[in-house]
Amino acid sequence: MRLLRWSSVCKPRLCFGLALLATILVDLPARAASEPRTCAVRAESSLQAELQASYRSREDFSAFAGVQPTNDFDEVFESADALFAAIQMGRCQAVVTDGETAAALNLAMARDGIAHGIFEVRTRDAAIDVLWKAQGYTSREGFLFARDFKPVLNPADVQRFAEYGVTSLNAFQAGLGRMNASGYSTQNTTSALFGFLDDERIGIASGKSAVAVQQARSERSRINAAASRRAELAEFPYVAFISCGMNGMNISTPACFADSDLEIRNGSDYKLYRIENLGDAGPETNKGLMIRLRRNFEIRAQNSDDTLILGVEVQDAVTRQILFQRQASQFRTILFSR
Repeated sequence: MRLLRWSSVCKPRLCFGLALLATILVDLPARAASEPRTCAVRAESSLQAELQASYRSREDFSAFAGVQPTNDFDEVFESADALFAAIQMGRCQAVVTDGETAAALNLAMARDGIAHGIFEVRTRDAAIDVLWKAQGYTSREGFLFARDFKPVLNPADVQRFAEYGVTSLNAFQAGLGRMNASGYSTQNTTSALFGFLDDERIGIASGKSAVAVQQARSERSRINAAASRRAELAEFPYVAFISCGMNGMNISTPACFADSDLEIRNGSDYKLYRIENLGDAGPETNKGLMIRLRRNFEIRAQNSDDTLILGVEVQDAVTRQILFQRQASQFRTILFSR
C-alpha cells in the first residue's frame, strides 16, 4: 500500500514537516519475539545520514526502542514506501528518519490501524546542534562549513581557517584563487592553503607578498640544510656498505650474520651487532647496510652463510671514492680499520 502524497502531508504544516529527525516505535507482536529491528530510509545527503546514525547510537533512543546503541541500522530502504511495506510485514519496529518521511509514516500507520508511538521530533537546527557540540566544533556554522569538504574538516582545521576569516566555501575558494594567481602553489588542498594564509599574514605585517615570504623561508631552509650536511660530513667523512648476496647483488644483509657477528668501532664508540639488532647499525639500502663512519674506525665482519657472499665497501662520503672493498665466503672474516 502506498503512502500519502508528500504534498498532502505538508499542507497542515505539522511539526514533522519542519523536522530533520524523527523517531517512531511501532507496537507489533514481533517485538516480543526478538530484539526490535531498527530501520531507516536511505538519506538524501551525507549530513542526514550522519545525523541519523548519530541518533541511532543515543542511549535514550536505544532504551526507548529496546535495542543496543550502535551507529548501524538493521535495514536501510531506498524509499519510504519500501520502509512502510517492511513495517506492515513486521520487519521494522524502530525507525529513525527525516520529518517528511515520519509524517507520511505516521498518517499511513494511523490510517491502517498500526499502533505506534513517537519518541521525538527534532528540528533541523536542534538536531545539528547536538551533533556539532558532541564532536567538538565551536559553532553550527563551523560544523556545516566542515561538511563542504571530503574528507570532512576536523574542528581544529575549522578553527584555524576561522582565524583567517575563512568560514565558508566561497571564502575558501577565494583563498585558493589568490594562492594560485600569485604562483605560490597549484595544489588546491587545505594544507597548501594554510601555508599560503600563514605567509600572506606574515607578508602583510612585513610589507611582502606571500610568495616572497615563501621564497625567503626556502632559502633559509637550503642554507640550514647545507650547514647541517657540512657538519655531518665533518663528523662522519666515510660511509660503509655491508652487503650479503651473490653475483654482485645485495639480497639481505642479516642473512650473512645468522650465526656470526658484526663489530664496529666508530671513533670512541664500540658495538657488537648480531642478527637481531643489526638494523641498529644503520639503514638497509639496495647496496646493503649503510653505516656512517668517523675518521677513526674499525670494521670486523664474519660470514656465517654457506651460499651468500659477504661484502664490505668503504667510501669517501663526499667524493664516493672507494677506499676499501672485500668479499668473504662462509666462515671468512673481513677486517678493515683506519
